[in-house]
Amino acid sequence: MGNKLLFIGEFPPPYGGVTVKDSLLRDEIFSSCDAKNFDLYDFKRKPIALPVLAIALARAVRGADRIALGIGSNSRQSTMLSIIAKLRGREFLGNVTVFMMGRELADYLGENPGQVWKYQAARCIFAESRSLMADFETVGCRNSRYLPNFRKGDRARAPRAVGDTVHFVYFAQVRPEKGIDTLAAAARTLNSEGFADKFDIAVYGMVVDGFQNEFERLLSDVQNMTYKGTFDAATGDVCAELNMYDAAVSSSSWREGMSGSNIECKFAGTANIVSDAGFNPECVGNGVDGLIVKPRNVGSLVEAMRSVIEDRDLLARLKRNSYEDRVNYDVATWKREVLDVVCR
Repeated sequence: MGNKLLFIGEFPPPYGGVTVKDSLLRDEIFSSCDAKNFDLYDFKRKPIALPVLAIALARAVRGADRIALGIGSNSRQSTMLSIIAKLRGREFLGNVTVFMMGRELADYLGENPGQVWKYQAARCIFAESRSLMADFETVGCRNSRYLPNFRKGDRARAPRAVGDTVHFVYFAQVRPEKGIDTLAAAARTLNSEGFADKFDIAVYGMVVDGFQNEFERLLSDVQNMTYKGTFDAATGDVCAELNMYDAAVSSSSWREGMSGSNIECKFAGTANIVSDAGFNPECVGNGVDGLIVKPRNVGSLVEAMRSVIEDRDLLARLKRNSYEDRVNYDVATWKREVLDVVCR
């Protein structure tokens, strides 16, 4: 068998976690291979060309020696595996590598056991969390390997020195489940304790439908919290933007995956204050490169924020360690391992 690789993914625009990862796989890892890319988003962008695209996809699958999948939807990914098995035979799935996006695939397989065989037959499932590998074992898939959410290292920014004012940043969807209301309450508490001139908070992110009025009320109650809008990661340098701040702060109760913003903070020399929800504790070490708080718990968040406001040496150490940890999430660190699996 030859080494012609077909990478079936989803590429920007739109610009989100899946397209960021797929673009890095395409440009930083598979660019050194005899690789062809197929963008599934073309089916949405060009609905009038659906028959032509379907034929092109079938031809690409038939002509490939190896296939890698970077698909955001579990159902679409499972359908693609079925298409590959239909066109090339079940045994060909041993030449297919799945790049898991987010954290839901193991749950999906638990709820849809009839789909498990396709993933068992795959060469490898790359999972963003080590705990997810245990979840895959539970549903009968013993072919997973760890591959963290990663970023390109050449945009990394060394941490700025901590000044007289601690600059916090909230970098997520603006919604209660992500902890924006908890953050506002924590800020009000700290202000009442006499810290109002010692810190500020910048808020980035899309305000979810139905929350705009409440969010504006929260902002009006906290004089040192400012809304910066939605950051355009497609055209802007997210590491340079986050580098202006000392610590990203959230107490999300969301079922977090391997958050891209947690990883980006490492490349920006910014500490992370995050909840213990989801996979946050797997990439943020409490007291090492960040602080772990209880989900949507005002007291826990106040304590963490107060600790770095009062102890600038602690904050500087967290920032430095966060920056040094970036190598573990640099796409260049993982390139050889990925190629050895996909193309062997």
